[in-house]
Amino acid sequence: MSASPAEVAYHYLTTRSPDPLSPADLVVGFGHFDLRIAHRCAEIWQAGLAPRILFTGGVGAGSADLNMPEAEAFAEVLFNLIPDFPRDHLITETKSTNTGDNIRFSLELMRTANWEVNTAILVATPFRQRRVMQTWAKVTDGISAQNAPPVSELQIDRALFGEKQEDLVAQLPGEIERLTTYAQRDWIAPSEIPPEIRHAATQL
Repeated sequence: MSASPAEVAYHYLTTRSPDPLSPADLVVGFGHFDLRIAHRCAEIWQAGLAPRILFTGGVGAGSADLNMPEAEAFAEVLFNLIPDFPRDHLITETKSTNTGDNIRFSLELMRTANWEVNTAILVATPFRQRRVMQTWAKVTDGISAQNAPPVSELQIDRALFGEKQEDLVAQLPGEIERLTTYAQRDWIAPSEIPPEIRHAATQL
C-alpha cells in the first residue's frame, strides 16, 4: 500500500539519523508542547550518548497551558525521570520564541558556562526536525549534529496535535514551504526539496 501525501510529507520532514547514534558533547531539546522531547533527551543521556543536556524554549502560542517556559517544563520532566540528574550538566534557555533564537540564545549560554561543544544530538517534535537541523547548520556554523526526534508516526502525532485543537496535516505544506523561503531569507541552510515532496505538499 503506497503512502498517502500526508505520510510522504511527514516522513520527509521527520529526518532521523541512522541508529546507532554516535556519542556527542550535548543533546539539545527544542521547546514545544510535545513533552516526548524531554523523554527522548533523557533516554539519550541515560544511554551514555551525551553527558549534557540543553533545553531551549520560552512561552509559545501552543504551549501556554504549560504555565511556564517550555525549557522549564522539559526540565521538570527530566528530573521526574532522573531525580539525580546532575544539575550542572543542564542548561535551560527560556527566552526564545523561534528556532533561530533557540539556537543563538543557547550558544550564548553555552559560552557563559564554558561548555565546549563540537558535536550535538538534536531533538525536536518530529515534523519540525528537518527545519531545526537546517537552522542549526546555518546558525552554529560548524557544530556537527545528528537528528533524533521522538520515535513516532503520523497518526500518533495527529492525535497529539488534535488534543491542542491543532491540525497537524494542515501544517505540513507550510513547513515544507518554509524550508525554501527561510533559506532565501538566509535564516536556514539551503536544501534541495525533491519534486515528489513538493508534489505531496500540493495534495494536502
